[in-house]
Amino acid sequence: MTIILSVDLHNAARRSDGDPSTWSDDELTRAICRYHRFLELVAEDPNRPIAPTRDIDEVWHLHMLSPRAYFEDCQQLFGEILDHDGGFGKGEGELPQLLSTFEDTAARWQAKFGEPYVQQTKHEDMKNCWHDCQGRCWHACKSNVEVTQAK
Repeated sequence: MTIILSVDLHNAARRSDGDPSTWSDDELTRAICRYHRFLELVAEDPNRPIAPTRDIDEVWHLHMLSPRAYFEDCQQLFGEILDHDGGFGKGEGELPQLLSTFEDTAARWQAKFGEPYVQQTKHEDMKNCWHDCQGRCWHACKSNVEVTQAK
């Protein structure tokens, strides 16, 4: 399913103060593609927890940084917002749930796309995770909708 957003994520990355502004065009294009795929997984089972990798989370944040567009895109296409539970995994007793959710996400990704969820990147941004992991982000999110970026 192709959904067109009202946000140009490439432009948003270039204008940001965060890590995506330093990524090469190839790295940014890859991260946006991975964000699309992440959202495809969300759409398959909107009530199932899902955990983004750092690169996917960075692109998701870029999308949310245009709140009107993010809201309108989600409302127009799905009738609700793709919710984000930032910081999940840092609280008392949350890490085991985060790890389980991440492993489930990785297995679903491998089955659907035929490639590993976690891959080393040139900028090795995965190493900056709060618990020094290679591919888990800071949180697991319970999502209700799918949104993707138009090229």
